[in-house]
This record gives sequence, C-alpha cells and structure tokens, in this order.
Amino acid sequence: MSDTPSADTDADDSPFGHTHFVDDDCLASPPAGKVVRFRERPDDPETDPLRFDMWLAAEGSHGPMRHVHPEQVERLSVQSGTMGITHEGDRRQLTAGATAVVPAGDVHRFWNAGDDVLHVRGSVTPGLRTEQFMRVTYGLARDGAPVTPSGMPLNALRLAVLLDEFDDMLLLAHLPMWLQLLGIRTTAVLGRAVGYDNRYPEYLPVRRE
Repeated sequence: MSDTPSADTDADDSPFGHTHFVDDDCLASPPAGKVVRFRERPDDPETDPLRFDMWLAAEGSHGPMRHVHPEQVERLSVQSGTMGITHEGDRRQLTAGATAVVPAGDVHRFWNAGDDVLHVRGSVTPGLRTEQFMRVTYGLARDGAPVTPSGMPLNALRLAVLLDEFDDMLLLAHLPMWLQLLGIRTTAVLGRAVGYDNRYPEYLPVRRE
C-alpha cells in the first residue's frame, strides 16, 4: 500500500505524503496528523449527509477535541487501525468493521488508539456547511497559524468569529452550550473589531459546474 498516492488514489490508500491543493478533495492538518478526503457531497445540505474518509497518524495525532454537533448525527466506521472514542458517557476502542453512531447533541471525542494509521469512513447528517468549516480550519493549520494539538485555531478571537458563524455544526464541550454561545457572541464582536473575519475564500474550492 503506497503512502504517497496521487489525488485520485483509491480511498483505502493512506494519503499521507499527498500534495494537498487548496481546491483538492483531500485536506491535511499537519499539526494534528489528520487528513480528510471528501467522498460524497450532499445534494441538499439541509437534509443529505456529507461523507468522508479520515486518517489519523499513528504518532502525533490527537484527533478532534471533545465537541458537540448540535444538529448533526455523526457516523464513524473503522476501516483499519484502532479508534478510541468517548460518547454517551462511555469510553471504548473499536477496530476494523466496527461503527459508532453519535447522536446530535452528544459530547464526544475520537482519536487514534493504536500503533498504525487509523482510517475511518465517516458521515455527518445533515451535511450543512461542514466542508466549508473543515476547509478553513485545516487550511489555517496547514499554513502555519497557531493551532491546538487537535488543529483548531489557538487565537481565541479568531476562533470565536469562526464558531459564531458555524455554531449550528460544532461547539466545544468544556462549557454548557448556552454559556459557550454567550461567550462566543461576546468574543466574536471583539474579534471582528480587530479585523478577524469568517470569510476565507483562499481555502474554498473553485465552484464545480
């Protein structure tokens, strides 16, 4: 199995080493050891799923921090490797062939719990603007912006402006949702005042006809 495939390599191949273009279907967050390849985009983002493959590196990959999808169901099927996951108050490890379904509103986190690259085939339903959010956060991480070990912007003002725009898809789990939303709204005002924006056209793909 090649570890340096081209953009059109079969999704079962590890994409580490692939050159990631801004408008490519394959995104990388090097600080977090994460790579995502979009498999199927929703015809109607308000109802249809976004499907993707994700790889987490064997070393240095923390996976996403504890978070919540307020309006989306997330499905994660392990293709190879070992995935650690916490959700619904349970912590466990899943191997190839196992699937976890995370209901909307459930606090959860997943990570590479093994010694090899973890390959997960996932979806979020409905897709909403998940791809846009991922393109921006992965793009910032790839281009050297300070980020957390999981790849989220470290600058609180920049992060608040982003979360204020995308709060229907993702919230962090360290505070109650109502309190977090209040903090996001307040901090986002400050973020915009010093020049941060939620528009990053350099990270969004050229529109396909």
